[in-house]
Amino acid sequence: MNKRSLKNILILLLVSSSIFLVLRYVSSLKENIAALENQKQNLLQELEKEKQALEKEKASVQQLTTKNAGLKNYLKGAHKRLNKAFTVLDKAEEKMDKLNAQFSILKAENGALLEEKDRIAKENAAMKMKLNSIDELKKAIRELKRQVQIEGNRGFLIKDGQPTSAAKIKIEVVPASR
Repeated sequence: MNKRSLKNILILLLVSSSIFLVLRYVSSLKENIAALENQKQNLLQELEKEKQALEKEKASVQQLTTKNAGLKNYLKGAHKRLNKAFTVLDKAEEKMDKLNAQFSILKAENGALLEEKDRIAKENAAMKMKLNSIDELKKAIRELKRQVQIEGNRGFLIKDGQPTSAAKIKIEVVPASR
């Protein structure tokens, strides 16, 4: 065997081993491609599931946003109604304070008037008792006359609706001119 045939054998061996390695590499690539395709399919399915979940979340977020906006509007309305109610309550409390003050004044006045009424009723009863008898009535008239004489008219022209001086008429005479 010569060198050439050895060389050819070596080349053939080398070519066959290269072909074997290339085929093995291609086979390995095909397996990797198949595995990658499988992974790709799994990832696409997961991606689709994630998209659906994301869509559901978006819908849920949209519902929550809508509900939140509605609740905000309701809260604003409730806040306005509450402020209005507090304003009305403040006005009512002020009015109630004023009415309580007026009531206290009226109560005090009523008490004073009741006392005055009782005093006048007692005086009236005493006067009725005093003036029911003729002797007492005569004494009262005498007392009044004595008071008028003692006090005099004190410079009044009219006292208690009666004139205190005699009526005087003044007549003036004026000469006529010629």
